[in-house]
Amino acid sequence: MAILRSVSSGQSMAGTFTIPKPPGAAAGDTIVAFQTTDAFGPANMTTPGGGTTWQLLGQRSATEWGGSKVWWKQAGPAEPASYTFRQTVGAGGIVVIVAISDTDGATPLIASTANADNDATVTCPALAPTSEPGVTLRWTAGISASASWSTPSGHTEQADRNISEATAALATRARPEAGSTGATTFTASGSTPLYSHGFTVDVGGTSGPPPEPPPSIPASTDVLFKAVFCDLLTDSYIATADLDGVSFSRFIGQPGPFQATAHVVNRELADNIAKIVPRWIEHPTEPDSLSTGPGRVVVHAYQNGVIWCTAVIWQADVDIDDRGAVTISMQGATLESYLNAVEIRQTYTYEGIDQLEVARGLITEMQALSSADIGLTLPPGSSGVNRNRTYLASEGGTFGQRLRELADTDQGFEWLIHTADPGTGARVREVRFGYPKLGGTTDHVFSQPGNILKLSQNIDALRGATSYRARGESVSTDASTSSTPLMSTPQNASAHLAAGWPRIDKTIDYSTVKEQSTLNAYAAKWAAERPGAVRVHQVTIKLDETNWTPAALGERARVIVVNDWWPIIDGAASFDHRWRVIGAQVTVTSRDSQPTAALVFEEELEI
Repeated sequence: MAILRSVSSGQSMAGTFTIPKPPGAAAGDTIVAFQTTDAFGPANMTTPGGGTTWQLLGQRSATEWGGSKVWWKQAGPAEPASYTFRQTVGAGGIVVIVAISDTDGATPLIASTANADNDATVTCPALAPTSEPGVTLRWTAGISASASWSTPSGHTEQADRNISEATAALATRARPEAGSTGATTFTASGSTPLYSHGFTVDVGGTSGPPPEPPPSIPASTDVLFKAVFCDLLTDSYIATADLDGVSFSRFIGQPGPFQATAHVVNRELADNIAKIVPRWIEHPTEPDSLSTGPGRVVVHAYQNGVIWCTAVIWQADVDIDDRGAVTISMQGATLESYLNAVEIRQTYTYEGIDQLEVARGLITEMQALSSADIGLTLPPGSSGVNRNRTYLASEGGTFGQRLRELADTDQGFEWLIHTADPGTGARVREVRFGYPKLGGTTDHVFSQPGNILKLSQNIDALRGATSYRARGESVSTDASTSSTPLMSTPQNASAHLAAGWPRIDKTIDYSTVKEQSTLNAYAAKWAAERPGAVRVHQVTIKLDETNWTPAALGERARVIVVNDWWPIIDGAASFDHRWRVIGAQVTVTSRDSQPTAALVFEEELEI
């Protein structure tokens, strides 16, 4: 079914102006642009520029004003960051652009009607689509200096704009089945339009849901651990290497480190490792730093035939001792780290956009950059939480930094990158989103005595607080005075303070945030998730005695411990807790040994 991906809009009185591409718009999306102007006649509203060719879908005009034109196209693989629109110089012009995914690719349906003069009610006529579930768009436009529009019943407002004598609004709704859309009305307030008209546009969806991803390849006990090195951008095979001292960490929403060592004991091993870490020999038969090496190579860590970790190799060390023994050490970080290596060098603005769509937009914009497409696939879905965000090129932030900040606000979301090998000859790198959390309801049981090797508990009051503030960018309205940072209002751990806890303050820095509401949301999140003393548990488990894998991040672990510190009380274990697993450090001491994992838990109030 067709899904409304995102909306962008703008207004201008220039003869030529640009409107940003809807955030996250991707190749194959249906793009619809509504344009209106208050100038006499529509002749100067010529075909927009940018990307694949725009086509005129419909128009309505009158001698008294320019009216509206509706344009559409299918997005190509190289759409620009913005589109160019034209109108009469000095006229007031409004443009709203809509991106819709999973469409059938057919020309959208359109109908329009003119409204009576000096009438505050504008009708958008009915359409009768026969296609699969789609998206219905309603547009009203007119001549009024200060009108605002009510949203039709059952619709979601996407834009309501005024400039000079032009006024326009767009509302949308999902169409769940074929059949009449029905007519609907906008009502103007503040100022009755002198002239006005209404449009209905319907975009049909695909004939069914997207196909299920191919199943993961079954686990194999023939090879316990295997390290497969490939090109970062293309995933083309480079080499398979025997490694020792392998350890890597996986976390929700942030990169985890990877490290491993290769002991070079003969020429054959040396030649193989040189495909991954070039020897810096100028010879036609030798790999060079342009074709391979740290910064260009990823490693897929397979355990029992399943990928447990994909990491970018960022650094390598070649060490040779006094006996000539060669050791190659490799360090890197999971695939999330690549997003921290690409800077935002163009300003992106998202207004009233679902936070998951903003996240998809950031990743899509990154992968649209030259040499920055690492093949991440993005899932559909929404959180119901809209955000306003502007990411300035001048701030020097990275895509990973901004994605992490977006996720870490109050009512935020979780994300990670998962790599799978479905056995079809091509691995899949997919971003997984979870709102409000990742993971299902599965309980993985760990016990001591049993499959727990080690348990530790850290209780630190200074890692938490009972009153939080968030500090943003320095602002000043007077150039002659020094600027002061924007601060949130204090957000308190009310239950702790009411129970008699002392006041313990903590201020968290978000140096690029300029909006008070965003800072308040950050502070509220900290107060909710880190009140009082932070209690962190870490359990090291034997992975050969459990079905847990890093793909289960976000699922719950039930930890049962019986010993002198936590004895049996009233016939039951006194330590019997459930937590979400939010991270894990996996250690493979050698390529032939079973791995262990140190699990990191998210402390829950409900025990």
